[in-house]
Amino acid sequence: MENKKLSAKDLINVGIFTAIYAVVMFLFTILTSFAPITYVLLPAFIAIICAPIYSLFLTKVKTFGMITIMGVLIGILMVFMTGNSWIMTVFCTLLGVIADFITKTGNYTSKKMGLIGYCVFAIWPVGSFFPIWFMRDAYFESVVNSMGQEYADGLMKMTPSWLIPVMIAYTVVAAVLGALIASKMNKKHFEKAGIA
Repeated sequence: MENKKLSAKDLINVGIFTAIYAVVMFLFTILTSFAPITYVLLPAFIAIICAPIYSLFLTKVKTFGMITIMGVLIGILMVFMTGNSWIMTVFCTLLGVIADFITKTGNYTSKKMGLIGYCVFAIWPVGSFFPIWFMRDAYFESVVNSMGQEYADGLMKMTPSWLIPVMIAYTVVAAVLGALIASKMNKKHFEKAGIA
């Protein structure tokens, strides 16, 4: 049974794992943003590379709200550290709440519900691409200023409007792959070390 109220320990765990998740995510973003193709695939990369962190976080989750708070914190970080719109915070929060509800249905112990919850949560990086389609002119003007005309032209060619559902689909597939890798890592390393 999960606890009914968030404890100080719960909040500390959320803070620690969100910080680790964010550092890994930001470092990987820097490493993969050098070309339009790797940038467009970034949500999938994040879904894979951050899966072990999220998986280990789930072993600490026993209370509703912890996943939601992680979503809120990531959304806030994306606004203040990368200049995303406040809509990003709303999007991350919404996915966090949905993932929390899904994982709660498995009492935070079901691997199946945990996986489905992660597939939902892992979609959040797609939100940072929304300006490409909804504020296209302003977005690409900023890309030209920061990355150059050649990069902007390449990214524009690779981001037609139909890419949104495709991006969500390949991010979900990557989340499943990441979760499978994380499961093996947990059994091989974390469980033996008594961390998970």
